[in-house]
Amino acid sequence: MDDTKTSASPPTAGSTETGASEAVPSPEPRLSKSRRLGWIGWLAGSLLALVLILAAGLGVLLGTQSGLRWGLDLAQRLAPETLSVGEIEGRVLDRLRLSDVTLHLPTLGLRIGALELDWSPRALLSGVLDVGRLAVRDLDVALGPSAEDDEPLTLPAIVLPLGVEVGELNLERLRIRKMGADEPLFALESARLADSRLVGGELDLGRLEARLLEPALSAGLQGRATLTDQYPLALDLDWALDLSPEARLAGEGRLSGDLQRLELTQALSGPVEVQLAAEVKDVLGALGWDGRIEVARVDVPAFRADLPPIEVQARLATQGTLAEAALSGTLDTRAPDRPELGQLALVLDLLWKENRLSVRSLELTEQVSNADLRLQGELDLSQEPGRFALEGDWKQLRWPLSGELVAESAEGALTASGSFESFVYRLSGKVAGPSVPSTGLELAGQGTASGTQLESFALDTLDGRLEGAGALTWAPELTWDLSLRAAGLNPGVQAPEWQGRIDGRLTSRGRLDAEGRPELTAVIEELSGRLREYPIAAGGQVRMEDGRLQIERLSASSGPSRLNLDGRIEQDLDLSFALESPDLANLWPEARGRLSASGRVQGTREAPRVTLDLKGEQMTLAENRVTELSGTAEVDLASDGRFALQFTGRDLAAGGMTWSGLELRGEGRMADHRLSARLTGQPLGLNLEATGALAANGGYSGRVSTLKLDSRDWGVWSLQRPLPLTLDGARIVAGPVCLRQAQGAGGCVGFEQTESGRWSAELDLDRLDFTLLKGLLPDTLAAEGAGRIKGRFQANGAVLSGQATAEIPRGQVTLDLGQNKRERLDFSSARLTLDAGATGLAARLAVPVAGLGRIDGELSLPGWRLDAPARPAQSLRGRVRAEVGDLKPLASLAPDISGLQGSISADLNLGGTLQRPGVSGRLGIKGVNFQLPLLALGVEDMNIEATAPSFERFDIRGSAKLGGGTLTLTGEGGTGGQGPTAKLRLEGDKLKLADTKEYFVRLSPGIDIKVGPSGAVVGGEIRVPEARIRPRSLPAGTVSPSSDVVLKATQPSTPFPVRLDLRLVLGDEVTIDSFGVRGRLSGALSVLQEPGRDMLGDGQLQITEGQYRLSGGFGIAAELGAPLTITQGRLIYAKSPIGNPGLLLQAERQGGDTTAGVRVVGTLRNPKMTFFSDSDPGLTQADITKYLMTGIPPSANDRTDQAGLAVGTYIAPKIYMEYESGLGDESNKVKLRYDVSKHIELQTETGESQGADIFFKFEN
Repeated sequence: MDDTKTSASPPTAGSTETGASEAVPSPEPRLSKSRRLGWIGWLAGSLLALVLILAAGLGVLLGTQSGLRWGLDLAQRLAPETLSVGEIEGRVLDRLRLSDVTLHLPTLGLRIGALELDWSPRALLSGVLDVGRLAVRDLDVALGPSAEDDEPLTLPAIVLPLGVEVGELNLERLRIRKMGADEPLFALESARLADSRLVGGELDLGRLEARLLEPALSAGLQGRATLTDQYPLALDLDWALDLSPEARLAGEGRLSGDLQRLELTQALSGPVEVQLAAEVKDVLGALGWDGRIEVARVDVPAFRADLPPIEVQARLATQGTLAEAALSGTLDTRAPDRPELGQLALVLDLLWKENRLSVRSLELTEQVSNADLRLQGELDLSQEPGRFALEGDWKQLRWPLSGELVAESAEGALTASGSFESFVYRLSGKVAGPSVPSTGLELAGQGTASGTQLESFALDTLDGRLEGAGALTWAPELTWDLSLRAAGLNPGVQAPEWQGRIDGRLTSRGRLDAEGRPELTAVIEELSGRLREYPIAAGGQVRMEDGRLQIERLSASSGPSRLNLDGRIEQDLDLSFALESPDLANLWPEARGRLSASGRVQGTREAPRVTLDLKGEQMTLAENRVTELSGTAEVDLASDGRFALQFTGRDLAAGGMTWSGLELRGEGRMADHRLSARLTGQPLGLNLEATGALAANGGYSGRVSTLKLDSRDWGVWSLQRPLPLTLDGARIVAGPVCLRQAQGAGGCVGFEQTESGRWSAELDLDRLDFTLLKGLLPDTLAAEGAGRIKGRFQANGAVLSGQATAEIPRGQVTLDLGQNKRERLDFSSARLTLDAGATGLAARLAVPVAGLGRIDGELSLPGWRLDAPARPAQSLRGRVRAEVGDLKPLASLAPDISGLQGSISADLNLGGTLQRPGVSGRLGIKGVNFQLPLLALGVEDMNIEATAPSFERFDIRGSAKLGGGTLTLTGEGGTGGQGPTAKLRLEGDKLKLADTKEYFVRLSPGIDIKVGPSGAVVGGEIRVPEARIRPRSLPAGTVSPSSDVVLKATQPSTPFPVRLDLRLVLGDEVTIDSFGVRGRLSGALSVLQEPGRDMLGDGQLQITEGQYRLSGGFGIAAELGAPLTITQGRLIYAKSPIGNPGLLLQAERQGGDTTAGVRVVGTLRNPKMTFFSDSDPGLTQADITKYLMTGIPPSANDRTDQAGLAVGTYIAPKIYMEYESGLGDESNKVKLRYDVSKHIELQTETGESQGADIFFKFEN
């Protein structure tokens, strides 16, 4: 054994095998070798056994649940304060689930609610870490303090020895916070990574999604990246942000490049449409950027429903680094529904450098009024406290920015400079307006972080000056000490009836205590002058402290009129007043008469006692009149207080009504009193008698025993039974009020409130005659029949419940068409029901129209509440169905048409909100036929259908056969964020629109109509290939009035603006034969009209191949003479009124060597006619006229001076009448010849010269 140990002992350090052999020669070589091999085997076996033991232990640890549990228990025993694991399920080499895992390190704390892992260890053999699924829930990360690191941020190269593939990774509820803090720094609701892999530094991101609760943001990312060097990447990013239930903002774009140069693009959609493009350089170093932002639309009501729609467009550019950056661009806004906000354009240029913000330029312009505001300056945050210097000025600043002017500042300037703790400011400007007198403003002062010293405040206005000074502080509490002085103010500058001069001095000082209650003293130290030639004066003092208001010797006077007020208002009241005015004109220019009133208010705030003595005579104000009014009153609202009223009046008038007498009486005590009132007159008389009682707890109960209303228009109404009234705190009972008209109309209405927010109302109007509407309907419309309404509602807080029904058992409307023609529409059995409940309001309507059709409708307001009855976001639901089976009964409503046939049907759905209602469904007009006899025009088979598949879009299609052709209508529209819009087009080819003796017209229209919230635009082209115009008389209203007549402009009947831009093109077959002009018309004309302006024309119309016959003023000779040849004829429009074009007409006659003619120039309403002769300029107008009439050229020896044309006939057996039309300067004559006998004739002549002749005839 000793030999074995020895031989088995290892060689000493430094020995060699050779050396050992030489020193100890082995006597038995075979045995020594065997021992040596055994030792080596034993060592190898031991190592193998150790490896097997370690492998088995690792296999047990990773491959079994108990082994993993043992390993984690061991780790927890070794570090009990560092690691803790709750439940364990599964094994590491397969599927593993852990719960309640915590890890505590000095600078990091982790808590995991649950962890699930499903991976494939076998994939490690191929060099891939394959994670099929990893899910982590409730991950809480606590961060401890970390050492400051001034080293620049660098990203390491991430190249793993294994490839990593992730099928699905889910994270739910991640919270990151500081150690010891409750509120998280960051909270992630969920995240998900899918189908991603990392191989050799190349990351392929299949899809990464994340969601936050606050804000409600979700985002997604996918693409590729290399996690080495400059991290080149190409990623697609999309996200969505829920701003409110109605507003969802979404974006999508791309991030590409590397850390030296990244390009970012984003497109935002939803309530905001924005395009963003930016380039970012040196992300981890000297960060720099260059970006562009374009805003195309912002739906403002989507962010806040009570805000108006605003059109927003912006173009912004920014570039720079973290040390120096610039922002510039433009912003345009317009609120179509709020024109007073104008159309604003903002131009800005900002620079941030060395902790200084420089406003290099900021200009705000209103584009309609050209109001302009400019601001520039600097904000320096590089030192404490920060400093600033701002300068601004404005021109034509006004309010509202667009529309009817209220006030305007033609110019002004503002400067402010200093630090946030000590600064100075100055403002100056001018203000004026229709109701604002011209005023110059000067303001200057010094300010601190806690208040300001107002050094000077001056208003130069009303031909005088108003000056002020004082101090105002806002920290630690609000206090003030101000004085105001007025000198030479003349209200007559603004209101001519208030001429005068006022001087005065007022002071005020005080503060607001911690509870917001004011403590102040205000003193009218002096107020004097003259107003409307009356001396005026005022003085007094008002103090407020601890809820007590003390009025000391407050008085005012104007001429002989005096007002005095003195006393206190606190828990106990003691206030006296007196007004004495022998002439009310002292107080108000339009007032007349005498008034004396005095009284006192005493008692407590809960139960005041008021006494009043009043007397007035001959009092008038505008259309109101009281010839005599006098009386006394004593009302003590204590439970046992006195109640006494006695007022009488005579000859009263107000609101267009007159009364001959007024009598008001009250007597008793508040616990038991009586009240009566009588008004006698027209159109309304009143007789009221009531009793009442005030209880000790403040409750009031009353009873109206008599109520009679005598109305000229609605008859006599009387109370059918006594009306009870109760007021007791929040409890209110009124009614039922039952009124009945003498003819039988009437009903009952009742109201009861048990507590605040809980009430009920009942109505039963069993008969409402339509004759009551007589004064409300137009004279051409009369209603017959009666209706009834019955219902009951209850309110519980904001929820209304109940039902009401309105019915018309018998009803019809008669329309007076004139010429003893009437049209009746019978809508008997019409019915409307209204239901209210916790789910909202719902209404149903059914209106049958006898012989015509019916209308049925449903409307609901889901979630409707009493506390917000008209909130803009209130949703709408409804449906309307209408059917008119035959239009023939409506033909009498349009007397100019005949043979009306056709039908109308509609099935519409209502939706959207009160602010943005929407309509979908169908509206159809089918088989319409009618004739227009005046134009000999027939319209056949007219069909129009409008369909709206959704609330945002609708289509219109239609056609009609007329004039041998087809007129088509196409269009579409929608209801977007800017309101309803539509685009329509009317087209036809050679449509015969008129075929009478006087007019024949064929048209080829191509008309485009665009309709939007701001108005409509009518454009396109109308071609007239063929027309014949042959009117025999001027249309009514064609003759222009004298230039001395002034036409009063009238406002358009509709506020909806329509802009016209139509082009009229005449074809080759348009002829005219009217009023002496015959020829062919040609040319083109643009018809233009802006809203609220006259219609204009732009273009020319020519008369070609034309003839002109002199007519006006030239008698029968002109009608029988040969026509002239039109050498030039034009109607000229240069954006001039369509009814008054420029004229250029020239007509000539050529005969031999003589050429002469007539020339008409000027305008249609003011033409100028001249005669000319190109061949012989010396011809007189008479010569030219004779030539134009007869066609015979003038000569030196002719005798055409007496030329004329005579026409005569026997009008009786012995009476001959002759009409002689002179040519040129000769006047027209009428001759009558009477044959007295065979040889004697008597002749009379009328004209320019009158006379009589007797002719004797002798025959040889």
